[in-house]
Amino acid sequence: MQMLINVPDTLPKALVQQRIKELEERLKKEAQQSQKAASKWEKMVQRIELKSFDLEDHTDNFNRDRQEFRESFTFKDKPE
Repeated sequence: MQMLINVPDTLPKALVQQRIKELEERLKKEAQQSQKAASKWEKMVQRIELKSFDLEDHTDNFNRDRQEFRESFTFKDKPE
């Protein structure tokens, strides 16, 4: 992608070029990090959000079950 940036003529050309290069590097780094950051759980959440559906009459039961699961969930301790 190309962008047009208007910069005042009073700024030194070397400084402007340096700042543009720094911005390009930062944007590339952020793009790489955002691609790597999506874990399998984040991808699953995104997929669910994009393909959401209506539970209709089952909403109350689902919410109760979800709350019960959250309240009773614990990780198993490592065996000693």
